[in-house]
Amino acid sequence: MSDSIARSSKMGKVDGMLSGKSMLDLSRALRDALRGVFGEQVSGFRVLEHADGDRAWLAYRFVLYDFSPIVFTYDRGAFGFGEDHGNVVLPVLTSTESAPGLDDLTRLMTELDRRVRLRIPDKYLADRGVGTKD
Repeated sequence: MSDSIARSSKMGKVDGMLSGKSMLDLSRALRDALRGVFGEQVSGFRVLEHADGDRAWLAYRFVLYDFSPIVFTYDRGAFGFGEDHGNVVLPVLTSTESAPGLDDLTRLMTELDRRVRLRIPDKYLADRGVGTKD
């Protein structure tokens, strides 16, 4: 399921913030950045799998706006966010694009927010009191 995101991110950025840190440290940093940008509009944080060492790996799931289940995958410097639809994960944002790196999680989450909102009907966001961002 999350392998498709990792495959779409073959050549990623190696981020200085990860130097000497574990994948669980990265998952905590992601959780904090997500809460900082999305507040109560993010939920369901779950580490699906992780490994440290020579082949550092993390698969992490959360839900945005009670609408989009998102999977974050990190694999030796490459990373991606994708919308989880059961047997397929559709890429939303990957490290191969001109996106902020992991050393600027606030900007990265802001770009993720922009891209996820493009997939959610405005009426749904308005009903939840979220409003749209241009």
